[in-house]
Amino acid sequence: MNIQELMRRIRFPKEAQAVVLNNPIRDEEYKAWRELFYKDTKCFLEQWKTMESRSQWAMVFYLQLSCEVYEEYKKKGIEDQIFNDTFFDITIWTEECYRKYHCWGLEEAGWIAFSVKMKLFRLGRLQFEPLTLDKDIEGSPLKAGMKLLNVHIPAGEKLNPDACMESFKKAEEFYGDSYEAYICDSWLLSPKLKDFLPKESNIIRFQNMFEIAKVHYAFPQAEQRIFGGVREDKENYPEDTLLQKKAKEYICRENDIGIGIGFFYK
Repeated sequence: MNIQELMRRIRFPKEAQAVVLNNPIRDEEYKAWRELFYKDTKCFLEQWKTMESRSQWAMVFYLQLSCEVYEEYKKKGIEDQIFNDTFFDITIWTEECYRKYHCWGLEEAGWIAFSVKMKLFRLGRLQFEPLTLDKDIEGSPLKAGMKLLNVHIPAGEKLNPDACMESFKKAEEFYGDSYEAYICDSWLLSPKLKDFLPKESNIIRFQNMFEIAKVHYAFPQAEQRIFGGVREDKENYPEDTLLQKKAKEYICRENDIGIGIGFFYK
C-alpha cells in the first residue's frame, strides 16, 4: 500500500494530504527512526519530543509506518475494514491537532504507537487493547495476572449502546477465549455523571454496562474531552451542546467529575 491509498482509506483531510505529500521523509532518516521506534519506543518518543515541527513530522512518519503495517494485517488475515477503522485514529488526532494549534500534525505519537505495533484494534465503535493485570484492581474481583481487554472509546461518533454491544461481540470473535473480562478507565464511567445526565443518555447507558470498581482524580479528563481542553476559569467553558452546558454547571459548583474504572465479564 502507498501513502496516497492509505490516506484515502482513512478519510484523511485534503489539506493535510497536501502537507504530507509536500514533506516526505528521506529514506535514510526514515529507516533510522523506524529502527529506533521498534527497538526502543520510549527512547524514540523522547528524541521525537526535541524535534522542530515534530507534529508535522510525526504525521508523515506514522502514515509511512502504517503502510507497512497493512502488509502484516494481510499476512494475519485481518480484514481491511479493521485496518481502515483502526488507523482512522490518525485522522481523528490529526484533526484534533489542527483544531488546537491550527496546523496539520500529530501530537499523540505515543498513543498511535499501540496501533502501529498491532497492540490495539478498533472493532466497530470501540477500540480494544489486550493486557495482563500487573496488580489487583481495588474494589473489584480482578486480580494480578488476569488477562483482560482494555476498552477505549475513540472520539467522533455517538456512543450508541447497540453499536457498542456489536463491538463487544466482534471483540469476542476477534480475540477468542483468551481474555476473561473487559476493563475501562474513563471519565465516561464516573458515577458522578448521573448527577446531571438523564438515565436514557447514551453515556449513562454505556456506563451501566460496567460494574464500577473505583473513581480516581488523576487529571481532569472529563474537561479535556467535553470542552477540548482544560481552562483555569471554568466559567469560560463553551455551552454549545447540552452535555457541555450540564457539565459546566456541575464543574462550576466546584465538583470534579473524576474518572471511573469499570469492568464486566465476557
